[in-house]
Amino acid sequence: MAEERPEPGTEAARPAGPCPVAALATDWAILDDQIAGGWVDVTAEPGLALALDALRNAVMARAVGVTAGSVSGAAFQAWLVGLHVSIADDPELDEDARTRHLRLAAEGARHLLRYLTTLRLGEA
Repeated sequence: MAEERPEPGTEAARPAGPCPVAALATDWAILDDQIAGGWVDVTAEPGLALALDALRNAVMARAVGVTAGSVSGAAFQAWLVGLHVSIADDPELDEDARTRHLRLAAEGARHLLRYLTTLRLGEA
């Protein structure tokens, strides 16, 4: 059975509640601050910055996997798409890592396009 989707540009097509990507952007910023502090604090528990970095990467992967519901969420998603494209361009990465980053960029671009299309149709 096919999933029934609401008509783009309608109120039903817009995500209800707070923007999931903007919430993830907040989580990302908090983790990023903690990681930066962990790298410079010589008294920090060994491996803490690496564990926080893994969590931050999971937040980034989740943020490109959902459709934004606000301008701030879309801006963060656009930044992540650019970041993944830039990382994939690193010649020192192996082919699997490059492919993984390009897939994340493509997924984020797809969700960003969905947000932008819905926003534009909603203005019409």
